Amino acid sequence: MNHSFIAKHRTLFGTIIFILATLFLSFEMVLQVSPSIMTSQLMSEFHIDAAGLGVIASFYFYSYTLMQIPSGLLYDRFGPRMLIASATLLCALGALAFGLTSSVFLLALGRFLLGIGSAFAFVGALTIAARWFSPALFALFVGLVQFIGCIGATCGAYPLAYVINAIGWRATLTNLGYIGIGLAILCALIIRNRPPQEKNTELSADEHHHLGFIKSFKIVVAQSQTWSLGTYSFFNWAPALIFPALWGVPYLMEKYHYPNTTAAFANSMVWVGVGLFSPLLGYLSDKFQNRKFFLSTATALGLVASSLLLFVPNLHYFVICLLLFFIGCASSGNLLCFAVAKDINRPSVVSTAMGFNNMTVVLSGAVFQPIVGWILSKLWQGGMESGVPVYTTSNYTSALTCVPLCYLVCLIASLFFIKETHGKHTYDPYSDQLN
Repeated sequence: MNHSFIAKHRTLFGTIIFILATLFLSFEMVLQVSPSIMTSQLMSEFHIDAAGLGVIASFYFYSYTLMQIPSGLLYDRFGPRMLIASATLLCALGALAFGLTSSVFLLALGRFLLGIGSAFAFVGALTIAARWFSPALFALFVGLVQFIGCIGATCGAYPLAYVINAIGWRATLTNLGYIGIGLAILCALIIRNRPPQEKNTELSADEHHHLGFIKSFKIVVAQSQTWSLGTYSFFNWAPALIFPALWGVPYLMEKYHYPNTTAAFANSMVWVGVGLFSPLLGYLSDKFQNRKFFLSTATALGLVASSLLLFVPNLHYFVICLLLFFIGCASSGNLLCFAVAKDINRPSVVSTAMGFNNMTVVLSGAVFQPIVGWILSKLWQGGMESGVPVYTTSNYTSALTCVPLCYLVCLIASLFFIKETHGKHTYDPYSDQLN
């Protein structure tokens, strides 16, 4: 497409590119949370227990975590066009491998491939937002990215449960794989790396080439705030990956004897909370130029909501949905860590900084999903149903106690270790010069 046409309609074209990038994010989120809807089918068909399922599901997070820093470096160096298209295709292949295999090894490999491709989704959307739109709107765009990703996660919970019940989990995954192939082609055809008028004036891209991958990484990790933000992000997002992404549906089915669709709908409230609260949190943080207050408030809400959900008996279904919604609101707090990371880092390493922070976000899934499964297997009292281990409500409660503990840790991090930036950029938004 002609560069002058794109330059003349920058906002419109940037919006189209942003929508494509977030469609990829929604697609990978559907695939990410899909195992939570098919826990019984997977354990029965592959003859595995909760510990085995937790390990298989976490293969997604192993590769996702390993690829986060490389993905940020690659975005800073090469731009989003072919990276997003290739990553979408890889996710599609991972879904096909997961849906077609009869081997536990290939099941894990499918999740591993999916994690590699998915590693480029969130940071890719943020990179496009940073390049195509005003820096003053960045926190809002982070919220929008989170919102659209949560639409995908919601579709991967409640609606997907009906699809799986209708056509089976294998057909569902393979059809998603074919959809992903089509999306990859669209991304390759339409996405552009940056607005054309910045082609010769964008200092950050050229300077990043001179910095090199290793120096860029060293610049990011040398800042103490990088680690404070990473700690917050790790523990703040862990509940979303522990509860709705894998163990929440079987927990509610066991405790309240809900069918999988009813339990899935309740769990989808976490993603609704994240999705609705993320843009609002980004907007408020930008409007009041305050990061710490909203970081701390979000996690305090999660601590209270998760404690009530786990330890108060006989809750009404509406209350359960409301508490899960509040947990989602709390988990949206990590988006402000991306805003702070952009505030404190030079433009030439912003994608690297966001990639590092996103690595800590998803690392929590690699750590906690198998830990919860391991605790459940250790507490298992030997009950079986249709060849699947049965875990009691007390087993789940004990294993899921790590959820409020996670919120407690990141509340401490937000109060005492993360520094307030007031939404001000340390560096000039268009260069690496200090403001």
